[in-house]
Amino acid sequence: MEVVEAWGILRPGDIPSARRLQALGLTSAVRHFNERAVPGMGGLWFAMPLVWSMLGISVARKLHHRPIEAANAVEALAMKEALAKGGGESNPRVRGSRNLPYVTGDFQILSKPGSYVTQPFRQTCTQPLVTLGLVQGTRARFNSFDLTEDGRRLLAPLGIVPDLIEKWVCRGMRPPSDDLAPIAPTACLPDAIRAELTRRIYGEGADAERRKAIRDMRGDQNSDALLNASLPAGLTHEHLVDLRGGIAAVQLRAAALEVLGAVENRISRRRDDGLTPALSLDEAERDEGICAKIEACVVKAERVARHIEAANEPESQTFLGECRTPNGLVRRLAKRDGVVIVLRDEELAPGPAFGADAVPEGDTDAAPSGVPELPRIANLLALTADLCGANSQAVGGDAP
Repeated sequence: MEVVEAWGILRPGDIPSARRLQALGLTSAVRHFNERAVPGMGGLWFAMPLVWSMLGISVARKLHHRPIEAANAVEALAMKEALAKGGGESNPRVRGSRNLPYVTGDFQILSKPGSYVTQPFRQTCTQPLVTLGLVQGTRARFNSFDLTEDGRRLLAPLGIVPDLIEKWVCRGMRPPSDDLAPIAPTACLPDAIRAELTRRIYGEGADAERRKAIRDMRGDQNSDALLNASLPAGLTHEHLVDLRGGIAAVQLRAAALEVLGAVENRISRRRDDGLTPALSLDEAERDEGICAKIEACVVKAERVARHIEAANEPESQTFLGECRTPNGLVRRLAKRDGVVIVLRDEELAPGPAFGADAVPEGDTDAAPSGVPELPRIANLLALTADLCGANSQAVGGDAP
């Protein structure tokens, strides 16, 4: 059983969820393609979460707390101050409006699970903290992190803020609001911090070269152009193959979800008519609306096949093979889903998220780019704008 780390607690990662998040078994493929598109940056789309995390790690190591708890508490404190000053609720950088107004600003309270949000920005920082050389420890285990000497130097331009955070954690002395202004979610970081982060993101090495290529892509570059045009300037052939593979896999999944959407609509009509909310496989394969979506999915599979095959990612290649033939496609997709549509005794029936609203899937915090299938591209562009002093905006969250 997979376990995931949240707020310092290990919990099962495979508990069925009622959220409408239909990955169709492509979670690792989508993550792989996003990582190949923009290596090492996780879901980070503005720089301040790195600072909150580093402040938490620093004070945790000094005062023998767990880094996750301390980093979450620092982030929650910054959010609580932003909300207290008003207007933060509509800013995508500000979270916690549901819980934070009703709890005190004590470290012991803000470090507890549930006092802030279940998915703090800190979760986007694990990979980039390592990538940028700001922490040392077991890769991908936040509680093992300690700041490197470079990480400690990066915090120096914040002046007295680290000392104030330490006193807050140690003695309960909550810093005045004005003293916390440098780490407010909407604040612009000091020039020295932004310059150093930019240098590290776009420094040397193959991964940095890929990030540079995405940063420098023309503004009119979009998914169709990447799939069909010749090699864009600045991209290597290998990078373009990975971009195309990711775009193609996500587009094919979208076509497959249209098939399941047609099944859902048909079952909903049956329920509205007072009939059993289920559909036999035979009925589904004879339904005109469902058949049209099946045909469209098979056509899409043929169109994107060369890109998925060239990228050589096993999960997406298996999915491609399942989508290339219409016979049995509904059965195969229902078995992959199990969230909105489930297969029971050769019948298609409502799953736990039947009729629910869709939720964002990971890596989707930043505003959309011309390549929505790979949201880390938008994340990197938003992060770059933030490091240039612009207040980047977001619309939503690292995708299955």
